[in-house]
Amino acid sequence: MSSLTESPFADRLNTNYIPSDPEIAEIRALLADPADELARVEARIEEMEIALGQLKELRPSLKTRDVLLAIFSSCLPSEHNALIDPAEAPLLLGRICRHWRDIVYITPMLWSSIHASGKP
Repeated sequence: MSSLTESPFADRLNTNYIPSDPEIAEIRALLADPADELARVEARIEEMEIALGQLKELRPSLKTRDVLLAIFSSCLPSEHNALIDPAEAPLLLGRICRHWRDIVYITPMLWSSIHASGKP
C-alpha cells in the first residue's frame, strides 16, 4: 500500500488542478486497494466491537459466579466434612434456585469431601 506522497499525483495535491478522464481512472485505481483495505479493517473493527460487547455482557455473570462460589465455600461445615443431607451445604444450596443448583452441581470443590454414610 503506497502513501499519497508516493503517488504520481502527489505534486498536484492541494492545487486547483483538474485531472483528465484517463487520470481520473488512474486515481480511482490507485484508491481502490486502500478503499478495500479500509473496508476490511472497518469490518474487523465491527467484529471485534461485537466480541467485546459479548465479553462485557459475560463479565458480570462471571463475577457473580465467583462471589457465589466464595459464599458457597464458606457455607460448607468447618468442623467436619459435608454430609449428604438436604438440610446442609452443598445440597441445601442447590435447593435455593435453579441458578444456584447449576453452580453447586458443577463445582467439584463443593463435593470433594462428602461423607456418604450420613455421619461425620
